[in-house]
This record gives sequence, structure tokens and C-alpha cells, in this order.
Amino acid sequence: MASEVVIHFCRTCGFEKPAEQIAAAVRRDLGLAVECRSSFWGCFRIEHDGREIFNRWKTRGWLGRLGCGRTPTAAEVVELLQQRSNHS
Repeated sequence: MASEVVIHFCRTCGFEKPAEQIAAAVRRDLGLAVECRSSFWGCFRIEHDGREIFNRWKTRGWLGRLGCGRTPTAAEVVELLQQRSNHS
């Protein structure tokens, strides 16, 4: 089964561009299939093979739900995915 990454993002919060940048880096650097899905307010969540690897709400709490803080960089997500594949 092919490895898949899904990025859920809030378009209203301006998270579409970071999601697309992360998706492009993951495709380019790791050759993984990536799907970007528009989601609800404040959401920025990344899943790899059905397992959550980043969730803005969990890492930023209420501030994350209000849109405060930052999204991970493409390099940070690529590194997270590389670490996951090294530990599998």
C-alpha cells in the first residue's frame, strides 16, 4: 500500500498556501502522495497513513483555535515524516 499524507487546513485562516507549500515539499523530497483538504475554522492538521503527526489545536491549544501561532514549515514536516519512516 502506498504511503499517503493528508493535510487538513482552514482556508479562512489563510492556511491554504502553507498547506500547498508543505504538500509540494513532501512530494518533491519524499515522493509521497499528498492530498490537501479544506476544513473548518482554525484547523491545520497533518496525517500520515491515517495517523496524526501534527495538529495545530493540540500544539497551540486555544491560541491555535483562534489562529495564533504558526504552522510548521515544509522542512519541519519533511523531517517529521523522515523520522516516522526511520522508526517504522
